[in-house]
Amino acid sequence: MENAVIADITPEDAVEVIHWKYEVPYDFYNIRAQAEAMQEFLMNPYYTVRCEGKLVGIFCIGTSAQVPEGRATGMYVERFIDIGLGMAPKQTGQRRGREFFQRIITFLKETYPNTGVRLSVATFNQRAIKLYESIGFHRVASFPAADADFIIMTHPTLLAVDETN
Repeated sequence: MENAVIADITPEDAVEVIHWKYEVPYDFYNIRAQAEAMQEFLMNPYYTVRCEGKLVGIFCIGTSAQVPEGRATGMYVERFIDIGLGMAPKQTGQRRGREFFQRIITFLKETYPNTGVRLSVATFNQRAIKLYESIGFHRVASFPAADADFIIMTHPTLLAVDETN
């Protein structure tokens, strides 16, 4: 996925993503409020990842990647670039997640140098947690939310720079 292309999400991409359907237990990620999702995708920093012209997945950065309940309880006070990501349902389970995620990390390191990377993941999503840990992300906090419990993870070599130095 080295040759994967990252670009801003388009309205056409957003429509495709809104119609993605995941199987249980990942159906948690199925979009139910389509109008709100469309607005979220187009009004915030969302990106697509394409490989050979096919939409492989999306990711977002900043507050769009934060879980509202975590934000409300002060889980995101440290300065990091928060990321949220999702692969197209047809792409999951094919051992492409590592390449997909590493392509996003490379993009973030190039675009936001010297900024730490943090993500939030639902605790039931053991497949994603295993992937993130294999790349070097560590669990730093957890919190309950309305629909699931979440873990916050950061990468030790991508930690935020101490601005006091």
